Amino acid sequence: MEKTVTFFFICLISKVKPTPVSLYTPADNIKILDVSNFKEKVENSTSAWLVEFYASWCGDCQRFAPKWKDFANDVLDWRDIVQVGAVACSDEINTPLCREMGIFKYPTVKYFHENYQVSSSNVGVDLVHDDDTDPSIKEKVLEYLIREVHEGRRNNYPNLLPYNHEHLEHLYDDAADNVEFIFLVIADTGYLGAELALDLHKIPAVAVRYSSVNNSVLKTNLGIENYPTILVLDKNNKSEIFKNATTSDEIKSTVSDFLQSKGINLEMHLSEDNTTSNNTDLHLDRLPVTLLRQHIKKMGDVVFQADLEAALRYSLQQEVSSVEVIKDEKLKTLKDYLSVINKYFPFGYRSSSLISLLINVTSQAKEVRGIQIQDLVKEAEENNLFSSPRRFIGCLGSSPSFRGYPCSLWTLFHYLTVNFADANADNRNVNPREVLETVHSYVKNFFGCKACSLHFQEMATKRNMTNVSSLEDSVLWLWESHNVVNERLKGDPTEDPEYQKVQFPTRHNCPECYAEYGFWERSQVLAYLKRMYGRFNVRYIGSDTSVIFPGLD
Repeated sequence: MEKTVTFFFICLISKVKPTPVSLYTPADNIKILDVSNFKEKVENSTSAWLVEFYASWCGDCQRFAPKWKDFANDVLDWRDIVQVGAVACSDEINTPLCREMGIFKYPTVKYFHENYQVSSSNVGVDLVHDDDTDPSIKEKVLEYLIREVHEGRRNNYPNLLPYNHEHLEHLYDDAADNVEFIFLVIADTGYLGAELALDLHKIPAVAVRYSSVNNSVLKTNLGIENYPTILVLDKNNKSEIFKNATTSDEIKSTVSDFLQSKGINLEMHLSEDNTTSNNTDLHLDRLPVTLLRQHIKKMGDVVFQADLEAALRYSLQQEVSSVEVIKDEKLKTLKDYLSVINKYFPFGYRSSSLISLLINVTSQAKEVRGIQIQDLVKEAEENNLFSSPRRFIGCLGSSPSFRGYPCSLWTLFHYLTVNFADANADNRNVNPREVLETVHSYVKNFFGCKACSLHFQEMATKRNMTNVSSLEDSVLWLWESHNVVNERLKGDPTEDPEYQKVQFPTRHNCPECYAEYGFWERSQVLAYLKRMYGRFNVRYIGSDTSVIFPGLD
């Protein structure tokens, strides 16, 4: 009998196939390729392809994955020239494809030129593999693209060849007639210039060239001593030199500022598609990630509709919906949360119908299943009831592991307290803690980070949240609490190095908020918070305003 049972389980286990594990999702801006679509996507493509072949169990692949994701996001605006993909060779169905491509090591990155066709003699060019120690994937790619142009094999790339003349008079020799400005990047290598040329190649009025520091005569003629240096020359031979931009991000920011000052609308040209929108800000989120972050930083303390919607959708779809059966205290919390959202969230005339529906579903119920909430939000997304895709704008971190949802949730909470205070300024009967109590209850019952939830609950007790007695105090209580959290997390491994935890508002953004001896001018802080989180300060970059405002669709 025992042998029979053992044999039965051996047979049963032998029929169970492990679920393939992927290191990537389409949200990483990486095309998921496999044996069924590889040839369809890569063969005869009008763009070149960079494809990583990996095994999900491979430690080097797991360590390489964040770099590949960062690279894919960094070169998002090159997609008409080079697309980024990945093939999981650890998935059994892809074994024939990986064998055909000659994959013996993981990870291996191959370059496939445009109009590529699979053959036994042409399985792409290896660019990155597991024994590479140079962390710069982009430099390896740029090196190959420059070589491609130098050897005359690619005609759809911008000019990636160095400018070797001793004077600027030849800079416009090969430029198109509609080019108004040419940027010349002088640096130790051609990578910075080639990168900028690819980042801006969709702007008809702009061309980019680069020259090496080895061009000593040109350096002398221009009086340049420090590197890198950017020079811009217009059609009237008027030039301007920028010497303070030393990093790739600073160079892009400098160029962006110059073009904006000349009335050249970057987002119009750098958008992913040609979709018409009534909102000129809609496609700024299509900028290369580094450029986008620079733009957002320069906008100061503003609120983005896309971040508010991202916080709401995640909270409903992935936190509330994770509870199998929502009842008792959790159900009361959900009802209060939906009520506050319904009254103070900046919904559009279409998207508000989702919250109305959720309120109807929960109002008389004694329990609600999480899957019900998830399905309703998913249906709302499918019906385009939200104004923005699932992504962060102001809360975009320097890598996917930073900022994101926690940042957007803080933004949502601040927005709710400020707009609650504004909406009830003349209402003496309102509970001044309505939003704070809802926030506290949500964090306690639904927020996914257990330690964060406990910290917030402890802080609510320690800082006497129950003693808040005015609408203004509710705004300031949340502000002070947020600064307490910032101080606690300063220097923590979770801190984004590009967005360090500081006390806000900063002295730069609100000098009047600072009194002597390090104290706050609380009345000025309150005024600043009301301006920052007021409904008229919401920006719609990345949002379709026709979903928000009636009559625009």
